Amino acid sequence: MSPHRRLAPLTLALPLALAVPLALVSCGVPTGGPPEAIPSSEVPSALASPSTPPSSSVPAQPGTEQPHVYLVTAEDVLVPRPREVPAGGTADRLADLLRDLTEGPTRAERDDQLSTALPPGTELALADLSGSTATISFENDVDAPSGRDSRRTVAQIVLTATSVAGVDEVLLSRDGLPVEAPLPSGELSSAPLTAADYAALLTAPPT
Repeated sequence: MSPHRRLAPLTLALPLALAVPLALVSCGVPTGGPPEAIPSSEVPSALASPSTPPSSSVPAQPGTEQPHVYLVTAEDVLVPRPREVPAGGTADRLADLLRDLTEGPTRAERDDQLSTALPPGTELALADLSGSTATISFENDVDAPSGRDSRRTVAQIVLTATSVAGVDEVLLSRDGLPVEAPLPSGELSSAPLTAADYAALLTAPPT
């Protein structure tokens, strides 16, 4: 096709029903004269000072999660109970919470039939805090529990320690040496322990 061939006008291709309204609309649009500025005194206040739309983002609130000790119910399920610990660094807060755990349930908690699997006289200490991994040491030679009680003991320690902001994993030690810890299945593990490892004990005892 020759580049100089003239194209048929587009209005010829429009149906009559569409061509008439378009003609009527075009008659009402002014085409002459340059645009004129509107004086500021005549601009509606709502347009002159448009309100800023509210931001959809909500500022983050400071964390209010309270540390917990985990105790054992009459059904052998672990449940959290809040504890007040002094303000301070992660290590100080964890050390205070471990002391609360070894003290066992309060009188009101005993009235609610809550107990602890930790043997009487158990002493725990924070031996090291590297990043988010806490090494917790058994500080005395009390007889270690066996069977399911040993799993609940470790679960209480791990769940209690990881309730402190900044602590995600726990290693156990005695006399400076690593301790293999029992998982809910009874399997021994030397890997860092997390709250997820003992989630099964929060709902029902292992079968």
